[in-house]
Amino acid sequence: MRGHIRKRSKKSWTLVVDLPRDPVTGKRRQKWVTVKGSKREAERELARLITEVAGLRPERKKITVPEFLDQWLEATKERVKPSTLYTYQKQVEQWKNAVGPLFLQKLTAGDIQTAMNRLPVKPVTKKALFITLRAALRKALKWGFINCNPADMVDSPLARQEEMRVWTEEEIARFLRVAREGKYYCLFYLALSTGARLGELLGLQWRDIDFERRSLQITRTLVNLPGKVCTQPPKTAAARRRVPLDGITLQILRQHRKQQIEESLRKGERWRDDLPVFYSGRTGKPPNPSTLQHAIHKYARMADVPDIRFHGLRHTHATLLLRQGVHPKIVSERLGHSSVNITLNRYSHVLPDSQAEAVKAIEKALPGGTWFAGS
Repeated sequence: MRGHIRKRSKKSWTLVVDLPRDPVTGKRRQKWVTVKGSKREAERELARLITEVAGLRPERKKITVPEFLDQWLEATKERVKPSTLYTYQKQVEQWKNAVGPLFLQKLTAGDIQTAMNRLPVKPVTKKALFITLRAALRKALKWGFINCNPADMVDSPLARQEEMRVWTEEEIARFLRVAREGKYYCLFYLALSTGARLGELLGLQWRDIDFERRSLQITRTLVNLPGKVCTQPPKTAAARRRVPLDGITLQILRQHRKQQIEESLRKGERWRDDLPVFYSGRTGKPPNPSTLQHAIHKYARMADVPDIRFHGLRHTHATLLLRQGVHPKIVSERLGHSSVNITLNRYSHVLPDSQAEAVKAIEKALPGGTWFAGS
């Protein structure tokens, strides 16, 4: 760290100390201080300032952005779920290609913005990429690689929520009527009746279904990674939950279990309650998400209903409950949201007009208004 003294008058001195470069523009910065006294006193103050500023920017090993991101991944992999790690790995590769071999210490907010502009992805994906980079750079700050996080000076990309596509009750009936004879009927019905995520449904074992208590327990989720399928804990503590089941759903599950037991007997295998509820009889593996999406597309076309993603079955479940006046807290618990606010924000457009209901309630609660007119 450098600095120098300029004499202003007989006993007045200007101290100039170099500061870390501006994180946004990369331009040089300096700190100017005026002190009075002898030159020796000014030199002592200059030395103190240099030491103070140097404490903010110790000497660091030069490291490129790609090298740092690889280090961050290595340090992160033991603390996150396999699916999260896979997502980070894909995001890191995108950032490495977008930023290039730039030294981490020279990375500015402008560099990040330019790199983001080059990312050929949807706004919602771009926002997720930015959040990950910002988190990684916060770790770089904590580790002492940089003095400040340039990502904190960049506005997070705007990402509008994609339009939610759901089915009406009539469309659900038409879809299920067509899908009834297919091998994924039970899976589709359970998704619509519980609102569970696909990974949660594919992670179910028969011991998770309690026919006596009329409920199922979600304790794991299944994820598809390149070259392997694995299970992991649910997303949050709230996602680990018990979901009550209606009578028709239980009846469909019993029939599905009966078919599996009969198939096991034909193969000379012993049926166990730790077997997955949903698996391919031919391979013994869970159905592939793309295969399930293709089946939804096929049956939706046959039933003449809008084509939706599998996750749309979850949205449909929540939308139906809210439109029928079920309390958002109950819906939130069924969906496994960590907060009812997530449910309210996601489905606010389908909630009944709360303000109109509030006006009716207060009008009913207060005395009549004839006395106000002077009667």
